[in-house]
Amino acid sequence: MAAKTPTVTRASAGSLTLLKCAFTDIDDGDTYASGLGGNVWGHWFNATDDFGASSDSLSISESSGTFTFNAGQSNRVVDLFILATT
Repeated sequence: MAAKTPTVTRASAGSLTLLKCAFTDIDDGDTYASGLGGNVWGHWFNATDDFGASSDSLSISESSGTFTFNAGQSNRVVDLFILATT
C-alpha cells in the first residue's frame, strides 16, 4: 500500500471541474489524496491495462477526497475521473 501521485488534467464543466488522474502503477490498497475533501460529486474509472476493468473486481472507493484502489492485481494502469466543485 502506497500513496500515489498521478498525472492530472483538468477541464471546466460549468461550475464543476472534471479531473482526469492517470496512474501507471497501481497496486491493491494504494491511495490517492486528491485534496478535494467533500467537494467530490462523483468519480469513475477506466482500466487501460491488459487486465481490463472487470478483472479481479477492480474498484475504487472514496472518502473525503481520498481514493483507495482495490486493484486485485499489481501494476494496474488506471485513469480515474473525478467531478468536483473547486
